[in-house]
Amino acid sequence: MSINLEKVRETFEIPEAFKAIIGEGDIEVFRFFDDCVYDEGKGYNTYKLVSGSRSFVLKKYEAPEDRDAEVGHYRLLSGLPVPQLLGSADCCILMDYVEGDDLKFPTDVGIIEAAKSLAAVMNAYPMGREYDGERYKKYLARLERRSGCLGSEPELAEAFAVFFERQKEIPLTLSNADLLPINVLFNGKKATIIDWEFGGFLPYALDIARFIVHSTPTGEVTSFRMSDEQKKLFSKLVYEKLQVKPEPAVYERDLLLAELNERIEILEYYFNEPSAERGAVFEYYYPRAAALARKILKD
Repeated sequence: MSINLEKVRETFEIPEAFKAIIGEGDIEVFRFFDDCVYDEGKGYNTYKLVSGSRSFVLKKYEAPEDRDAEVGHYRLLSGLPVPQLLGSADCCILMDYVEGDDLKFPTDVGIIEAAKSLAAVMNAYPMGREYDGERYKKYLARLERRSGCLGSEPELAEAFAVFFERQKEIPLTLSNADLLPINVLFNGKKATIIDWEFGGFLPYALDIARFIVHSTPTGEVTSFRMSDEQKKLFSKLVYEKLQVKPEPAVYERDLLLAELNERIEILEYYFNEPSAERGAVFEYYYPRAAALARKILKD
């Protein structure tokens, strides 16, 4: 079990609009915390509410537009393997609580079900169609800014330019945009993809790459454990389940490019802050990004 909860003992305000859904009586409130390397000890503005025999998730936002973005994504995802949205009010949303463990330490069965769930979302919004482009435009602008951190890394810069050019023509799908293993819950039978706040219509390879790139066979550095065989199983099964898909060689190339972006995203901080201590995280990501860049430029 790797979901971390801490009981909230102070007064917790629940929007009036949610009380009819949650019901009367005593409500226990627990806050979600993270224990991965990047955000260890970080408390999220996400809470488990327990009312009698039923549990809910209440998520708070800093601004209404952030709430509205995630509400919009959940509406697009209705009927797919995601939590059921029950309502929105003030700067909050209310969802059904999904039982299960996240996939920081996955079994093969969890990997298989995660692949099926991601493919189901991608099949609902298949490649080759025209989708709303606002989130995609922001994504391209963010990549352009990221490229600016590579001035002293010519090999990485050249390979990243190859990735960037591909992003301008790659097929889109509805993407979670933060599909780390902690954002997939597995109850032994079904995998549910959570946390769609940053989602949108984005290049299809992003979620696949993010799910596997930041895990290591022993869980060192990132706190996510996944064997190389499990990574191959995930990417292979997603591809097999897709109803609309590129040629296998194109798929593999797109995943390779997306993997480079994931690694450079971590390194970006260190390149922009030369005085920052380059510890275990940098030492893990940098040589792997460099090897990927060489492979991309050679192929």
